[in-house]
Parts: sequence; C-alpha cells; structure tokens
Amino acid sequence: MKAALDIFRPRAPEADALGAFVAALVLTGIGLLCVYSFGGDQVVRQAVWAALAVAAATAVSRIPLPVLRSAAAPALAVAGALLALALLVAPTIAGTKRWLVIPSVGVFQPSEIAKIAVVLFLSSRLADARPRDPLLPRVWHVVPVCVLVLLAPDLGTTVFLAAVITALLLVAGARVGRLLVAGVAAAVLLLVVASQVPYMRKRLDFFEGELNYQQVQALIAFGSGGLMGNGLGAGRQKLDYLPAGHTDFVLPNLGEELGFLGVALVGLLFGLLCVYGVRVAIAAARRREMFGFYLACGATFLVVFQAVVNMAVATAAAPTKGISLPFLSQGGSNLLAALLATGLIVNVGRSLEARR
Repeated sequence: MKAALDIFRPRAPEADALGAFVAALVLTGIGLLCVYSFGGDQVVRQAVWAALAVAAATAVSRIPLPVLRSAAAPALAVAGALLALALLVAPTIAGTKRWLVIPSVGVFQPSEIAKIAVVLFLSSRLADARPRDPLLPRVWHVVPVCVLVLLAPDLGTTVFLAAVITALLLVAGARVGRLLVAGVAAAVLLLVVASQVPYMRKRLDFFEGELNYQQVQALIAFGSGGLMGNGLGAGRQKLDYLPAGHTDFVLPNLGEELGFLGVALVGLLFGLLCVYGVRVAIAAARRREMFGFYLACGATFLVVFQAVVNMAVATAAAPTKGISLPFLSQGGSNLLAALLATGLIVNVGRSLEARR
C-alpha cells in the first residue's frame, strides 16, 4: 500500500507539470490519428484546433497565479453569458441547444469553457475559506451555470459539473452530510428533467439491464480488435455501424484498429496525467499555496474523471451520457478545454518551482 501511494509523492513540481503536459500532447497526437482514421476530412480542422489549443494552454501556463485568481469571477460570468446565448440563438441539434455557430470556424460548445471557469472560480473561493467556514455558501454562484447547462438540455455535462464541484468541496473538508442533502436534491431535479426528455429517459433503461445500440456495437469493436488490432484505417465499425464513433465512442474504434495495446496505452497516459497532476497539487498544499492546490486538483479531476466516465460508457459499464473522451474525440471545444486544464496544472507546477 505504501509503495502504491509513493507514486503520488511530489518530486520537482515543474518536472511533474512537464510530465502532465507531455502526456496531454501524446494523447492529442493519438487523437489526431483517430480523427484521420475515423473522421476523414475533418483532420485538418482538428489539427488547427490542436495548434490553437496548445498555444492557449502554453499561454495559460505562464499567467501569474494572482492574475488567474482575479480572472475567476469574470470567467464564470462569461461562461454563463455564453450558455445563456446558446439557449437563445443556438440551432437545435439532436434535440439540444448546446452549440454556438461561429462563421468560418464551425460550432463551439460553451459548456466546455464553463468547466474551466467553474474550476477557476471554486479554486479561488475555497482558497479564501478558513477552517470552520461553511463552504456551500461560498460556491453557490456556480449553481446558475449548472442550471443553464441543464436547460440545454445536457444531463451528462450537468452531472459532470456536479461531480467536479463535489470533489473540490470534499477536498476542502466540506461535511459529507450536507453534501449528501444537496446531492439528493440535485438528483431529484435531474431525474425530473430526464423523465421529460425522451432521449434522456431512454438512457435510463441501462439500469434495467438494457444496452443501447451504440454500446452493443462498441463491444463488438473491442472484441474485433483483439490484442493487436486490425491496423490503423482497417476498422469496420466506423463505416456507419457505430454512431458517434469519432466523438463519444472514439475508444471502441481505437480498440478495433489498434487493439487492447492501443487502448492500454491511452489508459496509461491518462493515468500518468493523473499522477503528475496529483503530485503538483500535493506540492502546492505543502507550500500552503491553496489556490494552486485547488486549481491543480480541479484541473486534474476535470480531465481524468471525464476520461473515466467516457471509458465506462464505451465499455457498457455506465449508461450513455454524451461525454467525449478528452484529447481523442473529434471536436475543438473538447480539445481546447482539456489542454487548458493541463495548462493550469503546468502553471501551478511552474509557479511553485519559481518560488523555491
């Protein structure tokens, strides 16, 4: 047990931050291969998004922590405004209003930026809390953002945001009993909304033992790939058998073409990103840089938990939620959010190293 926990022992914060960034870059490269194989003509657009996202992450990694902290409230306000704008003017796609159309660029999903804004805001507010301060009143400002995401409607992202909020509150020492009360109230609200939206109601059939078409095809893809895979470009499930095979269900297509070894490599890279992110967070806590601690915790959880949820859905261990796989799924908004989160981890590591 001690040896297992030792991997989370901080080394040099800047080196750990660099390790997280390298893992993210390798995952981004694998994602471009996936888009090339599964998305075809979208690879150039995805490559442009990747270049912009890497540049944005690099820029964010160099912003002084006090400046980032002062931008937390404005960032949350901007995210809320974009979500409200989507509800008003966004086209209805697949029964939801999640995407803003940007001329000559494509579609953009404001909820992805909302994830980063929520982590920034919570980190700023929790860093100010004293040991006996009640925590829930400090973070209620993120609730309207979650409601706007839910109204899209986007149940998967709403649950994801709730998980991020809960994780940071637990790390901050919030009372479990109070979180349970808030969680039950939120769960009731989510179930009421889900019962009114046909596609959400259909997803709840998973708990009655019924897999949907996508998950069945995903399992076929994994089984077809075996250990080594059929070779890049040789998959068959992408030929309209597996819906959303280039976005939410990119991992089964990867498994069919690159096999178990390819999927294991992706899992290993996310594991390394998690280890490096946790190391940076622990180093920040030891140096009493609490904003950096919560920021590294939230950014790491944001990326890794989303990956875990996506993998659980793809392997039929959880109901479908419409959540993409960070770095790998086709889509600029998702890639930008994942690399920005990584940039925040790098920022904390670099800031700690600079103060030595």
